[in-house]
Amino acid sequence: MCGRFSVNIDYEELKARYPNHKITPVKPFFNFAPTMQLPVIINDGVINMNWGLIPSWAKDNSFASNMINARSETLLEKPSFKNLVDTNRCVIISNGFYEWDTNTKSPYFIYSTNNKIMAFGGLYSSWINQSNETIHTFTIITTDPNNTLSKIHHRMPLILNVGDDIRWINNSNNYESVKDLIKPYDDNKIDMREISTLVNSVKNDSSEIQTRVNRLF
Repeated sequence: MCGRFSVNIDYEELKARYPNHKITPVKPFFNFAPTMQLPVIINDGVINMNWGLIPSWAKDNSFASNMINARSETLLEKPSFKNLVDTNRCVIISNGFYEWDTNTKSPYFIYSTNNKIMAFGGLYSSWINQSNETIHTFTIITTDPNNTLSKIHHRMPLILNVGDDIRWINNSNNYESVKDLIKPYDDNKIDMREISTLVNSVKNDSSEIQTRVNRLF
């Protein structure tokens, strides 16, 4: 799964990558966690959304904590996702994500080696709460890991290449025509490093948590 990531994006780079969207500066988050809010890119704009999808038909927001990720293999089976795949695809911007070794529980920072912006493919929904307010939420799609990440974990977020991210959010494309984009990110475009356990607490939100841990043994 992908349960924590970093958002430290240069404004000019972001505008250059998405020239047809009204991009505004994004507040840095070095330890972005579920329920937090972030500008998310969709077909025709940028919307502030909370991480943790709440289906439009939900009676309350209890779904959110269990919907931060969507397994790519079951998108067409799950009621929460199958009605979103054609029209409600989105891109979540990041500069890397965190994963914990399933055996040692040591945290790692995983980042792109060829692009400072890491674009996650996701789905979004709009839900009206009891106060008649519209709440926009998103989930990140996950896939099998590539060889690099498989050394520590069994899943990875869907990471889209430049151009593929635009194709993903284009509502002229139905899900059938973009599902080929759902695959592990190329090994030669990704790297990772073991980092401090500071990342374990969402209260720690500085670049310090991404510092490499140098082990003696």
